[in-house]
Amino acid sequence: MQIRVNGEPIDLSRYGPYHRRRFDMTLALLRDIGGGRVIELGGHPWAMTARLLREPGVDLVATVSAEEVTAWPDEVPIEKRHYEIELEDGMRGTFVNYSANLERSIFDIDGQADVVLACEIIEHMTRSPHIMLLNINRWLVPGGRLVVTTPNGTQLENPFRVRPKMPAFRYSSYSRHNYVFSMDGLIDLIEICGFTVERAEYWTPYRRKGASDLYRGLSLIGNRYMKTKFAQCLCVVARKVEDRDAANRLPKAYVPNVDWERIAAADETT
Repeated sequence: MQIRVNGEPIDLSRYGPYHRRRFDMTLALLRDIGGGRVIELGGHPWAMTARLLREPGVDLVATVSAEEVTAWPDEVPIEKRHYEIELEDGMRGTFVNYSANLERSIFDIDGQADVVLACEIIEHMTRSPHIMLLNINRWLVPGGRLVVTTPNGTQLENPFRVRPKMPAFRYSSYSRHNYVFSMDGLIDLIEICGFTVERAEYWTPYRRKGASDLYRGLSLIGNRYMKTKFAQCLCVVARKVEDRDAANRLPKAYVPNVDWERIAAADETT
């Protein structure tokens, strides 16, 4: 599978099939909650973007994906740019992308959304994922929904695989998984940024190799413990219930002895 974005070819022959079932599950969820105006975070390499442009009942307001991720991308400038995409079957579409560092900058987008998709991105944040969630709160209409998917940080590892638990070092810190959440930790972080959680699900969209593929079957057993330990991904749907420009307290996943930005002081929330 190959697409062209602004005339440049992008080979999705591996990425597309590997993530296809997760894309299918996400789109089914999007239909279930009503579709509408959608903002997609972390669109590059635009495989899900291509699916959204085809999806009936979806108006893609914008994508937010940093165009230039340097070795130390702390201050990526906020830039709005129009993109043209050509799919494998010749279908053409356009969309607007905002290039920015989602956890360092609070910024506006032209128009508001009914749904923001933050799929497989929060685990790439390096220090302030609540800033990303505050941005999402800013872009959603009252009652709008946030969809987050991310790897399940509590799943069991293959005991016969000998390798470090953390991913290898990369040129850009944002190209690796920097933190993986438990379901409780993820829900806590989302709710302190102006949301209430409506759905919290465990997903297993990926095939595994060898004996570890048996984990897929174990994750489908109804017991919560089995899902917690064997499911691959977390999926949370949350509804915006209030405007917030700061989290209302320190998230459980944060170290308490740091002077965090945009987190209300304890005496302001008691």
